[in-house]
Amino acid sequence: MSSWKKRNELPVLAKLDIKIDIDRLKQELKEFEAGKVWDGLAFDYGYMCETHTKLPKMFFNEDELQSVNCITELDWESASYQQLSLVEFDETFDLSQREQKSGTIWDKRIAKGKPQADERWYRKIKDDVPQYMREIYDMFPGAHRSRFARLMPNGNIKPHIDYDTQYGIRLHIALETNDKCYNGGFDKDGNEIKYHIPADGSVWFINPGYKHYAVNDGSTPRDHLIISVDSQDLIIDHLNKHD
Repeated sequence: MSSWKKRNELPVLAKLDIKIDIDRLKQELKEFEAGKVWDGLAFDYGYMCETHTKLPKMFFNEDELQSVNCITELDWESASYQQLSLVEFDETFDLSQREQKSGTIWDKRIAKGKPQADERWYRKIKDDVPQYMREIYDMFPGAHRSRFARLMPNGNIKPHIDYDTQYGIRLHIALETNDKCYNGGFDKDGNEIKYHIPADGSVWFINPGYKHYAVNDGSTPRDHLIISVDSQDLIIDHLNKHD
């Protein structure tokens, strides 16, 4: 029987017992982003955004959305939320290749019936991804859609639900932040829980199945590495240690 837990069996947010070399990661990001525009939602994940039309709008301010018909048309150099992807669509992938099974319909079901709309297919690491980023990616069995996310000053990600934890989970690593940045969410009883995620090399689980949000009320950008994972092994081990 699967050990994967439902969304209401997991916390809204949790710090994991994993540390990465944040200085090395920040240095590699400088190299990786050179000459690039942070337009992942328009380019790398454009098909997903056009298919899952409601969720992408949660990331942007209302005045930005009024000027475009689709978020892929935004001016990404000035957008309040930006992404830079480490991975791309892997046309050779198939659900039968998954080593971790949830024991649910998601072991066989493809989101929207199209691989291009299913983030588990975005797991082919790009050729120019630096070595330490590759090492971090390989730390998490089942890693797929992984990207740097930048939330600009006075930007916010509105409360939203992505998907159930039996489809996948999300991990966050802060690279740049300020004391007015925080991530939050609402548990099964409606209680609000929020934390400031420091840029200290810690890895955080954020429950994609609860309504969650992010805020940057500071004067500097907030950069996170977000890793989607097709497994719950890491968080289950963590929760068992802290019971």
